[in-house]
Amino acid sequence: MMHRKIRFSSAVPLILVTSLLFLMFSCATVYHSFIMKGSIIKASGSEVYLCIGSKDGASVGQELDVYEIIETKPTPTPFRRVIVGRVKITEIVDEHFAKATVIAGKADKNDIVELTSR
Repeated sequence: MMHRKIRFSSAVPLILVTSLLFLMFSCATVYHSFIMKGSIIKASGSEVYLCIGSKDGASVGQELDVYEIIETKPTPTPFRRVIVGRVKITEIVDEHFAKATVIAGKADKNDIVELTSR
């Protein structure tokens, strides 16, 4: 039986790949803790349903900014986001959806919601 010594220089790529994989998966968790985006799929009065759920890292009590998408004149960027309100998650429906209440401004169907660290 022949034993071969592992040189440090040959272990470096393995260490780098392992570290990179760890960072990629931990960044996904960090991303959802600080930046989470979705859309409003139903709006009725001050109650809205979001296309964000437990799988996205949503939890009751989180507050999200609401953005309306405005179409501008034909330019290199024909759309822009305008903040129009804020919602607070009141219930996690399932892994894909959550229920929220409008706490400031307005929120309409097809608006975008975004959680950012403040």
